[in-house]
Amino acid sequence: MRTGTTTEVELKFLDPDLDQVRARLQEGGARLEQPRELETNLVFDDADHSLRNSRRLLRLRNGHELTVKIPLEDPTYKARREINLDVAAGDIEAFLAGLGYQVDWRYEKWREGWDLNSMFVTLDELPFIGTVVEIEGDRDNINSTAEKLGLAGNRTSTANYEGLYREYADAHGIEGGDMTFEAESARA
Repeated sequence: MRTGTTTEVELKFLDPDLDQVRARLQEGGARLEQPRELETNLVFDDADHSLRNSRRLLRLRNGHELTVKIPLEDPTYKARREINLDVAAGDIEAFLAGLGYQVDWRYEKWREGWDLNSMFVTLDELPFIGTVVEIEGDRDNINSTAEKLGLAGNRTSTANYEGLYREYADAHGIEGGDMTFEAESARA
């Protein structure tokens, strides 16, 4: 986890073959920074959805990493100011509820993270929407990194995972809900 304030600039590449991308990462000398693990994410908002409506995000990842994402204007990439805190054991959900925030949406993903020449590349497996590779780092190197990884022809997105899930749900007639593996199994 990266604590503190950073600027996140990334682009998502949709429906890649993760085995091929992983092989190219290894061939390119990438270093595995985050072994594959299940991530659970809780997205918080108030009753008026003021965070979503302002394109901000308040997320608790794996019960201890609290993140606020604030959008920055960028016509090509998803760019956000990101503030991360590692919160100690305690009832962070009750704390946020005391501020007027409740869990608005849950999502899960299997994620592994790689460092390729100072570009952070994540390989994500998500319920409903499938596989995604995120390339984050210097905006001038995102497209060249994608080419090295064989992703140049893939569809791209600057949407967050909630936005991608909403697109999927709309296209498949799903009425909202969480994007968890359990929810996906229940629909099968």
